[in-house]
Amino acid sequence: MANSDLRKWISPIRDQGNCGSCTVFGTDGAWEGCIRIKENNPELLIDLSERDFFSCSGGSCSSGNTMDAVLNYARDTGVCIEECCPYDGIDHSCGEGRCDSWWINGKKLQSWKEVTDINEMKTLLNTTPLVGTMMVHQSFMNYVSGVYHNLGWLDPVLGGHCICICGYDDELGAWLVRNSWGTDWGMQGYCWIRYGDSEIDVCMYQITPDGEIPPQPPPTPSPCKVGNSLVKIGNFFAKLLRRRGRFYYLNP
Repeated sequence: MANSDLRKWISPIRDQGNCGSCTVFGTDGAWEGCIRIKENNPELLIDLSERDFFSCSGGSCSSGNTMDAVLNYARDTGVCIEECCPYDGIDHSCGEGRCDSWWINGKKLQSWKEVTDINEMKTLLNTTPLVGTMMVHQSFMNYVSGVYHNLGWLDPVLGGHCICICGYDDELGAWLVRNSWGTDWGMQGYCWIRYGDSEIDVCMYQITPDGEIPPQPPPTPSPCKVGNSLVKIGNFFAKLLRRRGRFYYLNP
């Protein structure tokens, strides 16, 4: 049986805190891993700014944002490094407090694409981490170890969540996930999730780093200020119409 474990390439576990910024933590987790793999250096120091990424891709702590918005911003504009704009778990306007000439050491995606075939997901995970999304049930909050699976109708869904997928194991029948709820959660921040559970493998995203950031900063977009109630309504219709329009905002 086949398996893959890319944890040695993945950056340290982060903690998004009391802010629905999982989209950028999940994306940065895969992105930083892709850069280390490309450079063939698991010790490479690379830490992208979740605050810059989140605020400038239209996110707000109460409502999160969509995967399209996050991945398109990373591809079209780029993100500065953490030192240039440190994360603090609260809302900011795009560019607020960001260092001058942020683009000099910043990173940009060359491209991204959706992956919906499970065999293709496994093939890609042999060499590169993927960005993933899932629906979080109440029981997931209390996960400690082993292969997670939800408890069905007795286990209410709390919201959508974005994570980094960094491996799989056919013997376990599970995906290896890097979460962003700190090292006190799960297996020091990681978990195994059963194939097909919690919509984990309905869609994943392959990202290709090393796009070129222009020498001048782009126009500043306005951050999204959609309220929780509107987001939940949007989630319902997005699920009916097209999955990638769903907002992901879950925080622990």
